[in-house]
Amino acid sequence: MSNILVATGSPRKGGNTELLMDEALRGAAEAGAETEKIFIDDLDIKPCKGCGACLRDEVEWCAQEDDMIDLYPKILLADGIMLGTPIYWWGPSAQLKLFFDRWYALMGKHRDKMKGKKTALICAMGDTNPKTARHTTGMFQDAFSYLSMPMSGEMVVTAHEKGEVSKNKEALDEAFALGKNMV
Repeated sequence: MSNILVATGSPRKGGNTELLMDEALRGAAEAGAETEKIFIDDLDIKPCKGCGACLRDEVEWCAQEDDMIDLYPKILLADGIMLGTPIYWWGPSAQLKLFFDRWYALMGKHRDKMKGKKTALICAMGDTNPKTARHTTGMFQDAFSYLSMPMSGEMVVTAHEKGEVSKNKEALDEAFALGKNMV
């Protein structure tokens, strides 16, 4: 059985990003996966200090004692990881970037454990220009490639108002299929 971890980087519960992520989770669960959703904004995650203690094996995970310490084992146990973010100023939300920056602690003794995990990215944005998401999608494509983590897919959806995506059957179906494809 696959284990799929979903990290939602929107600060807004019930927003477009979370609605799409929930649909992807539903698809993964229907395909037989065990799923877990993390709402990053609810957690106390500090920025990476760049101290390098994690790479020098001075600590198991990170020198900072915050909620990220509990997430590292979940990341390593997951067969697939789906990340969701709204696009803010041509980039991911601060919440998702903060969470992802702390993956640096996985680059030392844990790096081989990341290899082969499936990934997916779901972005919601208030713009209709596809170029608006290219920095975010490109960043994650490059990072996942660097980590030898194949992407099962990505999607970018335009939705202006909170919850607007709930009326977009095509986007919801695509998110569901993406989740199913993770298994």
